[in-house]
Amino acid sequence: MRIKSPRIVHQHERRWRWQLLLLLLLLAAIGWQAYSWGVRQGGYDQERSTRESSALKTALEEQLAEIRELEAESVRYRRQAEIEQQASRELQQQLIGIEDERAALKSEVEMLRALVSSDTGSLYVRNLILQPGEQANHYIYKFTIVQVLEKVKTTRGKLVMKVSGKLDGKKKRLDQAAFSGDDEKAVKLEFSNYKDVAGDMIFPEGFEPESILIEFLPRNKELKKLSKTFAWSDYLQGME
Repeated sequence: MRIKSPRIVHQHERRWRWQLLLLLLLLAAIGWQAYSWGVRQGGYDQERSTRESSALKTALEEQLAEIRELEAESVRYRRQAEIEQQASRELQQQLIGIEDERAALKSEVEMLRALVSSDTGSLYVRNLILQPGEQANHYIYKFTIVQVLEKVKTTRGKLVMKVSGKLDGKKKRLDQAAFSGDDEKAVKLEFSNYKDVAGDMIFPEGFEPESILIEFLPRNKELKKLSKTFAWSDYLQGME
């Protein structure tokens, strides 16, 4: 049998191991102290850093909220500006319409003043226009009947028109029923100060108009009969 000799551990080996362990602990402690010293020297404070990070996050959220509010406010102001621009355009159009109406009323007042100052009556024909139509022997007429007697509030009566000319070289007078397309020889009118009248005339083939007679037969006792003849060629215009 082989006999195993016991291993003898010397005292200096145990001491060396403890010294190595103590050295490692000492190095670890020195390292930790060096780290802590570096952190303190660098001014790093975890608690303060956490507080600052939280404050910065809060400030960022506030800035983002303010940006969103400003964007919404910008949209509101932009919409309000568009509405105001539209309202301004509408007001300008209304102003143009008022100016046109004012000019028309001014012209009417001047016309009425001229008629009153002439002292030739109370019923007048104004702005007579005759225009050729799209077909032969077709004409369009426009004029205004004006009543200037102040005490007459409503004018009532009948309008009669007759056209004189030549048919196949012979003189011919056509009453309203002959050229208006119906059997009515007169048209009933009712108005305050003036009445715009317009219509079509269709003459027989070969008829050449030379003059038009416009008569208004008032029912008001205060008004006298209107009868005025106009030369056809003086009021004939081209188509607009």
